[in-house]
Amino acid sequence: MTVHDITRPTVLLTGPTSGIGAGMLRALLQHPARPHLVLLARNATALDATLDQAHAAGLTAHGVSVDLADLASVQAALAEVRALIDAGTISPIDAALLNAGTQFMSRATLGAQGHERTFTINVIAQHLLVTGLEPLLSDRGHVVVMGSSTHRGKKQSFNLIPDPQWQSPAALATADPAEAPTEAKGRERGGIAYASSKLALVTAAHVWADRLGATGRRLNTYDPGLTVRTGLVRDMSAFRYWVWRWIMPVMALHPKATTARITGRRAVELALADAHAGVHDGYVEIGTLTKAEPVTFDAERQRELIDWLDATIAPFSADADAPLTPGSPHRREQEA
Repeated sequence: MTVHDITRPTVLLTGPTSGIGAGMLRALLQHPARPHLVLLARNATALDATLDQAHAAGLTAHGVSVDLADLASVQAALAEVRALIDAGTISPIDAALLNAGTQFMSRATLGAQGHERTFTINVIAQHLLVTGLEPLLSDRGHVVVMGSSTHRGKKQSFNLIPDPQWQSPAALATADPAEAPTEAKGRERGGIAYASSKLALVTAAHVWADRLGATGRRLNTYDPGLTVRTGLVRDMSAFRYWVWRWIMPVMALHPKATTARITGRRAVELALADAHAGVHDGYVEIGTLTKAEPVTFDAERQRELIDWLDATIAPFSADADAPLTPGSPHRREQEA
C-alpha cells in the first residue's frame, strides 16, 4: 500500500494552461492518486478551461489568479491559498510544482516593481512563492522548481540560447529599456537574461532546499531539457521561431530533448514521489538524477543572491500571525 492508497494529496501547480504546465496538468488528471488541485495562472479564460478539465476528470480543483510579473499579485495569490487552507476548504499543500516561467527576447521589459521582467518572473517571484508556501506545506511537503539546461551554457540548447553571464543580483534585475527586441543585439541579450535567470534560480534552489529541509520538507529542481513545441521562445525572430516550432520537434528523439507531455509526466512522478523518492536538493534532468553545475553551489554567490532576494520580497512577505486579507477572490471551485 502506498501513501496514495491512504489519502489524496493536495497539489499546487503554476502555469497549467499551456506548454509544460499543460503537460503536468494532464499527468495530474491521469494520476492514480486522484489529487486535489490548486491551479495558479494569469489568463482567466484559460484558467477556467483547466478547471473544467479537472472537473471532467472527476477531480476537485481551485483556481487562483496570479501574475508572476507583479509581486503584489503573487502576495495576494499566496494569501488566497492560505485562506483556503485556514477555512478547511483544502488541506495543506503536499506537492507544489512551480512550473511557470518566461523568456523575452530583450532586456527592455519591466515587471510591476520595476525589475527586469524575465528575472522578476523566473527568480524573484519564485523566491516569493517558495518563501510564502513554506508555512502552507504539509509536514512532508515537497516543492519542485523548474531548472533549465541553459544554466550549463549554450551547447545544452543546441546554441539557441546564449551562455549565462553571472552578475550581481541587482545588475541581473536591471532592465535596459533602450534595447529593441527586433534588433539582433537585443535578442541576444534577452537570451542571456533568460539563461542567467535560470542560473540564478538553480543557485537559489540550494538555499531554498536548506530552508525547507530544516522543517522536514523537500525541494528539488527538475530540468526538462530542450522541450520542443512550447511557446517559451515565441518572441524570437519569425524565422527562428518557425524553426523552433516546426523543425525542432524532430529533436525530441535526441537524448537531451523531450516533449511537454513527457516532461509533465516525469515532473509529476518526481513531485509525488513515484520517482526519486526521498531525494532532497536534487537536480533531476529529463527524468535522471544528475548534478547542477558546480558554480551553483558557490556559497558566496548563494549568500549574495538570497540576501538580495529576501530584501526585495520583504514588502510582499505576509506576516504569518497577521489577519488574512486575500486579494481577488479565487476564480472558481470545481468539486468531483
